Amino acid sequence: MSRSKKLSSIRWSLFLPALALLLAGVGYSIWWVKLADRIEEELLVWREEQVENGIIAQWNALERGGFPYRLEIRLAQPRIELTNTRHPVSWTADTLNAQMLAYNLDHVIIDAPGAHQVSYTETRDETEQHVALDLLAETFWASLVLEDDGRERFALDLTDIRLDRTFETDGGRDAAGHAAAQRLQLHARPTSPAETNAPRPGTQSLSYDAALRAENVSWEGMGATPWTGTHITTLEAQMRLSGLPGDLLADEDQIPARAFQAGTKLAVSEFKLLWGPIDMTGYGEMVLDSKGRPEGQFRTSVGNLPSLIDALVDARVMTRQSATLAFAGLTALSNLQGEESGRVRLPVAMKEGVLFLGPVAAARLEPIL
Repeated sequence: MSRSKKLSSIRWSLFLPALALLLAGVGYSIWWVKLADRIEEELLVWREEQVENGIIAQWNALERGGFPYRLEIRLAQPRIELTNTRHPVSWTADTLNAQMLAYNLDHVIIDAPGAHQVSYTETRDETEQHVALDLLAETFWASLVLEDDGRERFALDLTDIRLDRTFETDGGRDAAGHAAAQRLQLHARPTSPAETNAPRPGTQSLSYDAALRAENVSWEGMGATPWTGTHITTLEAQMRLSGLPGDLLADEDQIPARAFQAGTKLAVSEFKLLWGPIDMTGYGEMVLDSKGRPEGQFRTSVGNLPSLIDALVDARVMTRQSATLAFAGLTALSNLQGEESGRVRLPVAMKEGVLFLGPVAAARLEPIL
């Protein structure tokens, strides 16, 4: 058979598409490798740039994977240390995996399975005390989305969490309490300038919308036991934190003062709290006073009244005689308000370091920072 006849016998309808697919695959592979190289280079540049900001980022090894459908960066033994604070803080983990679609780098999914540790120092009895928080979670997942307007949307989801706190001394490590939670979720994003008040002239102000959910949180040995107990069944909140000064973290000792001077405000549009005898829903606002204590008012609906009043009596917040009168008054008020059986609308106020549940001074408030 002549050469021309051989060429004419080739089934070009099959060969050409296959050749096109092969070339496309080779081209995509080259593009994927270059993209992975660029992201790795940018990560290394970011690490160098953060040194000037007092952030030391390190890892033992960096691997790439996920070809062909996604791009994955795997860090072994990642560590971040904040050195510009008076009390240095560090975080370490077993592994950290960041995944993204090769054609959509604006959405990063982070998975950090295994153990985590946060180390810091605090002043106790006028001496420096080294503290280590060891955290282990069944699921440690986060998501970061860069929206079209340039804002970043963040989500965090942890399940089956255990936290152990230890104090490091010359003699070793002493256990100092532990905590656990079935699930913790946080969603947050910066608000746009149109959604919040403009900052004062000459200042930089930040504002964030956030949603928080916590299920079955308990703790032991983490300080004085509150009269409400050490188990929170449910905490849900939709909120906006506004008026944060841009230099809030410049001096950790001045955080409360800076927040007070800037008028930083937490506005809770809706919350639900089931904590021991407390069954409460509501909304309100709070700020920090000049001493860093919460101050503000909430409108709430309170249920489980018999158990709540018994707990206040047991905590010696009120006497049994006062409790009997209070229960009768709250029951009558509930009927007048038309609330469902066993619930009553009560104002909750925080002023001058005291938490008021209606007219009752229910607890002392300490500076939160």
